[in-house]
Amino acid sequence: MSTIEVNGTHLWFEFIGDGETVVQIGGAVSAHEGYATITPELSKRYRVLDYDHRGYGLSDRPNQRYTIDIWCDDLAALMEELEIERAHIHGGSMGSFIAINFAANYPEKVDKLLLGAGAMAKCDRMAALHFRVWQHIAQAYGVASRELAEELLTKAFSRAYLDAMEGGDEALTAMQEVTARNTSLPVFLDACQVMIDTDVRDLLASVSAKTLVMVGSEDALTPLDTGPDGAGARYVAEHLADAHLEIFEGSGHGHYIEQAEKSIGVISDFLDS
Repeated sequence: MSTIEVNGTHLWFEFIGDGETVVQIGGAVSAHEGYATITPELSKRYRVLDYDHRGYGLSDRPNQRYTIDIWCDDLAALMEELEIERAHIHGGSMGSFIAINFAANYPEKVDKLLLGAGAMAKCDRMAALHFRVWQHIAQAYGVASRELAEELLTKAFSRAYLDAMEGGDEALTAMQEVTARNTSLPVFLDACQVMIDTDVRDLLASVSAKTLVMVGSEDALTPLDTGPDGAGARYVAEHLADAHLEIFEGSGHGHYIEQAEKSIGVISDFLDS
């Protein structure tokens, strides 16, 4: 594990495994920990680069406004510093917003593109309200609060998975700890605002990379199909030049956890194809 200075800030990164490079972009809550169920198996055949984007996890958290363009430019600079000319780019949840933007603006750096945990190009009103509720709860109770953890669990997983989950209080505690480790109130508020405001629909036509779009059929946060004002995973797949849509039946937003084995299999098959 190491840190490197990129665009005036220090980013944490870790290489695991050997082979073609897969760069994984974290989400709004768990940073690189969001790939904990994926990285160990994926690294058996690929060189996985896990990193924490600016403001998250083990990277610096400068006092500034956080935007999707800053995170994309940081990734481009990180790849240059690490002498990675081209790589497979894997973004889950908020990371999928960043990955689409990155693939459109830095096509020469992208081999294959993987968009997981409900790739979206634009929030509809429902999704925007979800993220506003996150902001309100975080402001009122804190990012490490039980109240926010309860809300996050209801959006991270399917109803069936939550009902079957053993140790409900342990799951809440784990969510609190993950959030406390990986973000702070100002960064979390900005991340929610990024997801509310971002509209990358016009960028989809500029993405030439072969793309895998993954979404749970029960994803209530970033669904397969949004209201008419949004653009969900189906829209993303249909408006990319070369995309395959994979629907994880019965899974919620967190298909990397709910259906980890299938997620790994789908990702591996796509990368091997």
